[in-house]
Amino acid sequence: MKTVLFLDFDGVLYDTLKEAYVLCRHVFCGADLFAPIEPDIYSKFYRYKFLVFNSWQYMYLMKVLSESEDYSDEKFIERYNFLINHRNLNEEEIFENNYTESRHYLIENHPDFVDSLEEKFPFYDMVNSFDREKFDILVVSRKNSFAIKRKGVDFKIIGKEELSNVVNKSEFIEMYMKENNIQKAFFVDDNSHNLTPCKNIPNLTCILAGWGNIAIGEKGVTQEEAFNLIKA
Repeated sequence: MKTVLFLDFDGVLYDTLKEAYVLCRHVFCGADLFAPIEPDIYSKFYRYKFLVFNSWQYMYLMKVLSESEDYSDEKFIERYNFLINHRNLNEEEIFENNYTESRHYLIENHPDFVDSLEEKFPFYDMVNSFDREKFDILVVSRKNSFAIKRKGVDFKIIGKEELSNVVNKSEFIEMYMKENNIQKAFFVDDNSHNLTPCKNIPNLTCILAGWGNIAIGEKGVTQEEAFNLIKA
């Protein structure tokens, strides 16, 4: 029976955070999509991205980033969590719709620019080298499927659209493993919020991708370590 690999996309297979920042800045601040990225603001966006695991949460990340206070890590996270606990669903919907529409616009009209904002991790080619007679590889991501498919990803894609009816990735993974009687599987993600609910799924090994946007103070594995754990 085949081993199944469940892989996140952003932060595991591709570094796409610059694209996310450009879209967030455009939707939240009205900035030109092609304006240069400000290193100081982007560094904070990069540092705290681990708080986000659904695209609507970017709105709250941008809100905290836009505040004038120079927050410590503890205060920044506290402020972000406060906003998450006092959500505005209407604002979220508008933000997320505009975010998706802006991504569609860039991909359809400026694909080279989008490519310039993204970088493939070596881990992609590592897992792509696995014998498909022995491994089934699925991308499980909250990113829109069309944005993943355009990269020519040669794996089965479970994107935002397919995950719309589940609260977290663990629900899909557990259901998929039961329905297909999977006896050995791995789940690689750079966000521990996605991995923690999977800890008790039988026959599943969770791997925190240390090369992605992991939380402050966390330590994941390297790309080589993840590759070796899977192929062992």
